[in-house]
Amino acid sequence: MKKTEQYQDMISRLFPEITERTKTVTFQVTDACNLNCTYCYQINKGTRRMKFETAKTVIDLLLSGEKGFGEYIGDSPAIVIEFIGGEPFMEIELIDKICDYFLKKSIELNHQWAEKHIFSICSNGVLYFDKRVQKFLKKHKNNLSFSITIDGNKELHDSCRVFHDGSPSYDIAIAGAQDWIAKGNYMGSKITIAPENIEHTFDAIKHMISLGYDDINANTVYEEGWEQHHATELYYQMKKVSDYLLENNLSEDIYISLFSEMFFRPKSEEDQLNWCGGTGSMLAIDPDGFLYPCIRYMESSLGCSRRPFRIGNINDGIKSNDEEANNLKCLDCITRRSQSTDECFYCPIAEGCSWCSGYNYQVNGTPDSRATYSCEMHKARALANVYFWSKYYEKENIDKTYELHVPTEWALNIIPKEELDMIKSLERCAVMEETRN
Repeated sequence: MKKTEQYQDMISRLFPEITERTKTVTFQVTDACNLNCTYCYQINKGTRRMKFETAKTVIDLLLSGEKGFGEYIGDSPAIVIEFIGGEPFMEIELIDKICDYFLKKSIELNHQWAEKHIFSICSNGVLYFDKRVQKFLKKHKNNLSFSITIDGNKELHDSCRVFHDGSPSYDIAIAGAQDWIAKGNYMGSKITIAPENIEHTFDAIKHMISLGYDDINANTVYEEGWEQHHATELYYQMKKVSDYLLENNLSEDIYISLFSEMFFRPKSEEDQLNWCGGTGSMLAIDPDGFLYPCIRYMESSLGCSRRPFRIGNINDGIKSNDEEANNLKCLDCITRRSQSTDECFYCPIAEGCSWCSGYNYQVNGTPDSRATYSCEMHKARALANVYFWSKYYEKENIDKTYELHVPTEWALNIIPKEELDMIKSLERCAVMEETRN
C-alpha cells in the first residue's frame, strides 16, 4: 500500500541533517460552525472569531521567538500553519490576511520559514464555492494542504454530518471535493468511523475508491460509546474491504490507514514515545489569544467538564504563571510508560494503538492517563489485518508471515471460533510455505 508523503516527512527526507521535527501551529479562527456533526469532539461551539491583531501578534512572536515562543517551538526547520474552526472558511478573509502577513514578515526577516512553510485547512465544504474561498485557494494552492471531509458514501456521511436543522451535507461536500480534484489538485481524505455509522465502512471506502481517492485515512473515534458488537462489525467490514482490494488488484495502488504491515504486535519497553502530538509538539491559539498544546484542550472541546488546559497567552507569553508552568511540566514528563497501565504497556498488540492526550485530560483530568474506550476496536483491526496481509502475501507469493498476536480470549469476544481458526490457518500456511522455501 502506498501512502502520500506528508509535508513534515518530506522536510525530514530533504534535510536529514536536521533532527528537529517540523511543528504545527493551529489558529482557531472561529469556534462557530455551519454544520452540527453528531460525532464532533467540539461539544461547546460558540460564535467567537479571532481578531486579526491577535493573529498578527502570534505571527510576530513565532518569528521572533520572544515570550517563550522560541523555546517552545524550538529549531523547527519548517512550519505548518493550520486553520481550524468550527468551520474555518467562515473566516476566509481573516485567514487570507494572516497568510499574507506571515509571508510578508518572514520574507522581511529572511526567516527560513519564508520558503519552508505550508498552510493547512480541512473544511466541511459548505462554503467551497464562495468567491472569496475560490480566490484564496487559487492564490495559495502551491503552498496549501487542503481537504474537504467526506465520510465515504452518502449514507455514512449523511448519518452524521448534518446541518443544524438535520438536513444532510454530502451533496454539497462532494461537489466541492470533485471540483478541486478536477482542477488537478490533490485532495486528502478523512473518514471518521463512529458507533452510529460503522455499518457503512466498507461501502464508504469502496465509494471513495470509485471517486478516485487512492489515499484514504479512516479512523475510529476515541470517545466513549463503543460496545463489543461494534468491534465485530468493524472486523467484518474490514474483511470485506480486504477481499475487495485483493479481488480487484488494488492492494498496491490504494492506501487505507486501517491497514498497516508494521502494527498490531508488541512494542519494545524502550519505546517511550507518545503517540499523540498534543504533549508539546504542537501549539494552538483560540480566538481570544490563549495558547494550548492542541485544540482538544480548549473550552470549545472540553465544555464544562474540565478547566481549559492553557500554556500561555499572547500578551504574557508561554508559561506566564504557575498553572501554565505546571501544565507544561506535566506534558514534558509524559512517556508511554507513565500514562499506561500495565495492561496497555505490555499489550501484545500495542504497536499502532493510538490515543488523544487532550481527550485523556478530558476524561481523566490529566493527559498522563490514557482513555481506552476504543481498545476493542484496535483488537478488531488487528484481527482484520492478519486476514488481509496473510491473503495478500499468498496472492503475491511474498515470502513473509503476518503474525497473529491477539490472544485467543480477546479474539473470541469479537469473532466466532471458526473465523479465528480460519485466520490461524492462513498464518500457518504462510509459516509452512516459509519452511518449504
